[in-house]
Amino acid sequence: MLLPGCQEEEAGEVQIEEEAPAQPEIKNPNIFIYATIGPPDSLDPAYAYDTASGEIIQAVYETLIFWKGESSTEFDPILATEWNVSDDGKTYRFKIRKGVKFHNGNDLTPEDVEYSFERGMVQDYGAGPQWMLFEPLFGTETHSSRIDDGLIPLDELTGKVEVDGDWVQFNLAMPYEPFLQILSNSWGAILDKEWCIENGDWDGTQASYEALNDPASGGSPIQDVMNGTGPFELERWDEGVETVMIRNDNYWRTAAKLERVVIKVVEEWTTRRLMLEAGDADQVDVPRAHIDELEDVEGLTIWKDLPSLTNDAIFFQFAISEDSTFIGSGQFDGAGIPRDFFTDIDLRKGIAYAFNWEVYLKDALKNEAQQIGSPIVEGLSYYDGQAPRYNWDLAKAEEHLKKAWGGEVWEKGFTFTIAYNAGNVTRKTACEILQENLFNLNEKFTVLIQVMQWPTLLRGMYAGLHPMFQIGWLADYPDAHNFIFPFMSSAGTFSGWQNYENAEVDALISEGIGGTTPAAREATYRELDQLYVDDVPSFILSQPLGRRYFRSWVKGFYYNPVLPGNFGNLYELSKEY
Repeated sequence: MLLPGCQEEEAGEVQIEEEAPAQPEIKNPNIFIYATIGPPDSLDPAYAYDTASGEIIQAVYETLIFWKGESSTEFDPILATEWNVSDDGKTYRFKIRKGVKFHNGNDLTPEDVEYSFERGMVQDYGAGPQWMLFEPLFGTETHSSRIDDGLIPLDELTGKVEVDGDWVQFNLAMPYEPFLQILSNSWGAILDKEWCIENGDWDGTQASYEALNDPASGGSPIQDVMNGTGPFELERWDEGVETVMIRNDNYWRTAAKLERVVIKVVEEWTTRRLMLEAGDADQVDVPRAHIDELEDVEGLTIWKDLPSLTNDAIFFQFAISEDSTFIGSGQFDGAGIPRDFFTDIDLRKGIAYAFNWEVYLKDALKNEAQQIGSPIVEGLSYYDGQAPRYNWDLAKAEEHLKKAWGGEVWEKGFTFTIAYNAGNVTRKTACEILQENLFNLNEKFTVLIQVMQWPTLLRGMYAGLHPMFQIGWLADYPDAHNFIFPFMSSAGTFSGWQNYENAEVDALISEGIGGTTPAAREATYRELDQLYVDDVPSFILSQPLGRRYFRSWVKGFYYNPVLPGNFGNLYELSKEY
């Protein structure tokens, strides 16, 4: 899942910073106010693939099963009351809960569950999460509804999810260990079939399948509306400003303790800090570079040293779009770059060697992070703390940059723009480090820096507009495949956006997820670690530890490293002493 910011992240120690002698009056009782740096990209569970969207979706919609507390391997029954798995690991059956209503009053049915998954695969937004369903249902070579000769036939697609009385059955192409974990996240949300169709969504026909497949960015029929079964209902979404949710008083479980949730987009750090200190916000995003400013503030609960399943990286675009405005002249003349600029491996290696991790970890992350070599993060099986990696080495950077494009790069120089999302001080610092070091190597090397709103930046990455981009990844499920595939596969989330393709890598990725023994998977992932550094489609900046900042009157938070967003499970939160 895409991160608009490093979740600066089982659960770590709770430290309460010097509470005031007299507890201050709780401001805005029963209303939880969160000030964040980035708005959601979409409210459609099948489309959205970023944490800012996911944290809202998980409050309004529900899944068949959900993570059990802080665990990423155990599950609670939610819209399914029970489930079973066949002996061969290829058939999953879920009994659907009765007596549950959607926010519009419609009853939940097994047909709604079937429709939700089929509709997601029919839509199959190219930058979305549906690859995680296609792979187990159709096999490791299939990651999309779009195949060489068109679309997967509709009857094949609908045959993968079937209703049997009160049960819904998934028919997998192979055993797939993380399948339950996949169903537990926001893309596993259950929608009201009747409501979706009323809103112009898939109506079950081939014509509708073809018309709605891979919509334009922001083009889902339910992009900005919601109708779930969850503890909160959407009241309004003012895009780029705030999202407001209200309590579902007809919830099938006990109603949530909070009456209202307001998520405000506040890009400027000083404003967020003042909101938190005054109690006008109950939680805010805190840039790692500014954590010292809150150490002595009274009335806060600060969670520190939370081990995360996240990383941040810088990516190269191998085929920059003709529509890009970030490549200057678009020529090899020093005033721009050509669209295939980063296909040169010496150029990519030279830029990687020019990045100073010691300065970045110290200045941007207060040393509350580590450099890792591979996309696979610590905390997962098959992580290797000794994986090969780049280090700051200006001599090697110069050596490779002088070789790039037969010497033309060094002789003529370049100009291009790298962007970061508004409010993300950590990513701004990374851009500045790269800008300075490349200019110091050769004054003809010009890297311009531009700040952008998160949804705009995200859609530009997908469209191939950005010559280089910086983004983070949060585990969709805790398995090495969920990091290797997005970063290295030709069909992967990031690597697909980059137009990166390596047949050897693709074959090894299929071997990795299909490995029948831990030893076999271990060997495959060590090969992929080495290929990641050798081919350098991107390079990892860090795996950060996590922090959370709340007013001390906020209760009920628990930390689970696979939950999107910073506030965790809204259903459990309250404001009280």
